Amino acid sequence: MSIAEGEEAASGILFSILKRGERDPIGPFTETDLLKLFNDGQVRQDDMVYYDGIGEWKPIHEVFDVQEQISHFVDDGQDTQKVGIAFREVANVVGAGESIYYIAVQAKAGLLSKTKQCVIITDRHLFLMMDKRVGYELEAHPWKAVTNTLMRDEGRGLGTFSILLGGEKRSDVCHIPLKQVQRLFQLSQEMKEGVDY
Repeated sequence: MSIAEGEEAASGILFSILKRGERDPIGPFTETDLLKLFNDGQVRQDDMVYYDGIGEWKPIHEVFDVQEQISHFVDDGQDTQKVGIAFREVANVVGAGESIYYIAVQAKAGLLSKTKQCVIITDRHLFLMMDKRVGYELEAHPWKAVTNTLMRDEGRGLGTFSILLGGEKRSDVCHIPLKQVQRLFQLSQEMKEGVDY
């Protein structure tokens, strides 16, 4: 069942969660609470969930198939958890009929770095998602506003993806695995070609 179907089916159902490595379950939580915990990184897909009628503890990903929605976005080694967050953040703001084509995730930039930026390509926009102290910040650029995109090989299997907006503004997202940078560049060039000015 998808998260959306889960919301309908789970109205009134309370869930208990047993985190991997823990002995005592926490809860009860509504499905909305569970989704928020998942988005905040406090609960993982392989943590266990229980509710009346399920019969036994099961991994969250078996009960709510978030993985199914994002599985084709992790072909190039993306961080699955980060892709899931980016997918949900963008899916909440895209217009009707707008499709998400690709999600690239920045590799960890350094030993102390926890933040990862994501670049998300839809058929109408190029999104940049940045971690903030609380939550995430999305920057949306319609394809008509994107003058060009560039890629640069940084070496060690990493690259930089750059977005040119008008003649003045440039946004760089560095330390993205090179395979993802190449895919971003290819898709962004295809999207630019399809824009009617």
